[in-house]
Amino acid sequence: MTEFPEPQEGSVFYEDEKVYACLAFNPIVKGHTIVVWREDVEDLNDLNLEDVLYLMSIVCRVRQALLKVYNTDKVYVCYLDEARHVHFHLLPREKGGETGFRLLLRPHGELIDKDLFVVPKLRSLLEKETS
Repeated sequence: MTEFPEPQEGSVFYEDEKVYACLAFNPIVKGHTIVVWREDVEDLNDLNLEDVLYLMSIVCRVRQALLKVYNTDKVYVCYLDEARHVHFHLLPREKGGETGFRLLLRPHGELIDKDLFVVPKLRSLLEKETS
């Protein structure tokens, strides 16, 4: 299997024994997030239904947090298996910004320290939801 990269320090805002969510280190848009299955699994079809449902519940919770923090009405959810490790990309759409597949064609940037200011906000929203 291909080695999946570790998240950038300070970018993880949700984690449990099965998944973690972090800001992407080569974001396409501000808030580009990755929800990663911790176990080394190449394809979504290799997970059992219970695990898929669990993963999707986290993806939905993270999506709701991104909607609030980035004050947008759309967060695209993409499953791409280029890394041969189960993970989802979540892309907040800027109001008035590019839409649909054109968004995926944008050049990748770099996650910089000033982008990490949202991590505590996202973490707080997800913690409130579980308490």
